[in-house]
Amino acid sequence: MSILEYFIYLLLKILSILPQRLQYFLGRLLGIIFFMSFKKRREISRWNLKKCFPKKSETEINSILKQSFIRLGESLFEFLNAFWASDKKLQKLIVNFEDLKKTSNDLSSSKGKLLLFMHTPNLDLVVRAASLFMPVSGMARPQSNKIVDNLFKASRKKFTERIFNPKEILELLNYLKIGKACLYAPDQDYGYKNSIFVNFFGHKALTVKFPYIAKRRSNCDIYLFSLEKKGFKYVAHLDKLLLDGIDMEKDLRQINYEIEEFISKNPENYLWSHRRFKNRPEGEESFYPQDLLRRG
Repeated sequence: MSILEYFIYLLLKILSILPQRLQYFLGRLLGIIFFMSFKKRREISRWNLKKCFPKKSETEINSILKQSFIRLGESLFEFLNAFWASDKKLQKLIVNFEDLKKTSNDLSSSKGKLLLFMHTPNLDLVVRAASLFMPVSGMARPQSNKIVDNLFKASRKKFTERIFNPKEILELLNYLKIGKACLYAPDQDYGYKNSIFVNFFGHKALTVKFPYIAKRRSNCDIYLFSLEKKGFKYVAHLDKLLLDGIDMEKDLRQINYEIEEFISKNPENYLWSHRRFKNRPEGEESFYPQDLLRRG
């Protein structure tokens, strides 16, 4: 570990032990700074919100937009809790922990479980929360910044059995075949090769095939796992999806629908800054203005 990495770890460790209310206060301030500073990401988020919620007024869109950046700031401290907080502390933050723990204990031990989750600001806390209910593995792309990548790896290795990279998709599938539980986020544009266009908020969006393939090849059970923020605590949801592994478009549309339902109830608790609709069907015009497609 370099001196810089050690200093960053030490600083984050100190921040992690601050009182929760102070953490959220600082997180909200940080979110406002993000909102004011990251113009390109703010405008991508605004465009996505306007397209996905065409019936909402400009005032409503602006409110959701600002709150989503505030949630992004708060999520820094949620990440720290995911990394350093004890199981006991996190269990107390999940108001329905005991009920959901009983439900998870009753799940079949012989069938694989694919736990789908979303790109919410606190996705690392979601992964950590899932590990409180059952042993889990996951998949993550390496980060371009080495220090950030090392931090994420150190965090995720603490509470997962294994972290697969995207090139190890067949190994993840084998994990499901032997009854393991794996986390997977299907709500991004991963490119044309392994995706098909399926409706998402009324627009065609490239949707990754893997959940359908996992169901068809391993007969795993598929769930949507999420954390719904309630003040300073959370309600955890583990909703089984009724997919058949026969009709790909039908299965993927069902997944997108369930994700839409969660986002519609919690629009501020989603990362709108991704270009979810970047790739388009052949012959269709760009979803985004050119200035939002340029890197930056």
